[in-house]
Amino acid sequence: MRHVLILYLFLILSCLVASAGDSIQIKTPQFITVNTNEGVVFPTNDFVAGEYKIPHYSSYSIKYGFSARGDDWEDYAYGMPYMGLSLYFANFYREKDLGRPFSLYLFQGAQLYTLKPKLTLHYEWNLGSSFNWKYYDPFDNPRNVAVGSSVNIHVGANLYLKWKLYKSFDLHLGAGVTHFSNGASTLPNKGLNMASMFVELVYNFNTNEETPRLKGKITPPSYKKHKVHDLMFLISSRHAKVDTLGTGLASEFTQRKFKVLGVSYSYMFSNSYRYKWGLGVDGIYDESSGMTSWRERHPESGQTFDRVKLGDFPDRFSLGLSVKGEMMMPAYSVFANLGYDIIHGNKRDKRFYQILGVKVYLRNNLFATFGIRATNFGKAQFLYWNLGYTFKQ
Repeated sequence: MRHVLILYLFLILSCLVASAGDSIQIKTPQFITVNTNEGVVFPTNDFVAGEYKIPHYSSYSIKYGFSARGDDWEDYAYGMPYMGLSLYFANFYREKDLGRPFSLYLFQGAQLYTLKPKLTLHYEWNLGSSFNWKYYDPFDNPRNVAVGSSVNIHVGANLYLKWKLYKSFDLHLGAGVTHFSNGASTLPNKGLNMASMFVELVYNFNTNEETPRLKGKITPPSYKKHKVHDLMFLISSRHAKVDTLGTGLASEFTQRKFKVLGVSYSYMFSNSYRYKWGLGVDGIYDESSGMTSWRERHPESGQTFDRVKLGDFPDRFSLGLSVKGEMMMPAYSVFANLGYDIIHGNKRDKRFYQILGVKVYLRNNLFATFGIRATNFGKAQFLYWNLGYTFKQ
């Protein structure tokens, strides 16, 4: 999807800048990973529940990435972070109506805790695009309400144990969750949600490089706790679903896209290098709120058209309160919101909403974010871009 392709460039350029410096003198550690997954698909919609339930799914992937060198205090402050690009293949054993999708996604992770000298606990998140889906078609694939397009977003999060086998090899054992959706850019779009166990074998390059390790010789400077104010402006669009009873419409999914605009404010407590948390206020203008549609014959031409009437202007607004958490890296951060609409304009959506996104600072306190807003932890409302500014206190 166009949104995610731009994000690829966005994050890669930011991380290359962050990792620049003395990389000519010391080669950046690199690695290649082979991964295999076995998991279950949650029965969150009719297409993957009941008689159509998917008993299990399999996937495998190959990853290439680079990691922190350990020659700077920031490497230890941020948990020796790593990032890279992965090629992923999934098998749902439903090729007839789901296809054999594959994904290209960015991954980033870091260490959370040292259990033993050779055993550590890590996290990793994934964000990218998935391709080659067999999607909803009213004639050829009418039951597939899970995915409405051949290209969808791939979002994932993993928690795993890393065991140092030999000088160049690591073994990872862990569990993760994955979500596929097009962000409601095309309907239907109830999405697929999975959980799985996985095993990975990692081969590390540049292990013979003499990389200085400063842990024990230097520690990160004391963090100065402070508060920040984030002001953000959102722009997006979405499709809508309508009631076809008595309208003459051929489909309940509109072809027209409706504008979504928003402004958000967050008051955040920054108490460490890696985490921020706080409260937020999210205001949304949703053009699809209260809209109606019907099919009507033009009295002069005799042609039939699908007509749309927007809802009342005041009913297009929502205002929500949210709790926000942010995990920070030197060049970017990942954040999540849990919110509830106090003023609730679009009655087709639930009041309880979730936001997941990536934040990158463009210059000084100016930042941009890319994310997805959903309800009920699985039903996407829309994808969005934010432009914002941080005021430090």
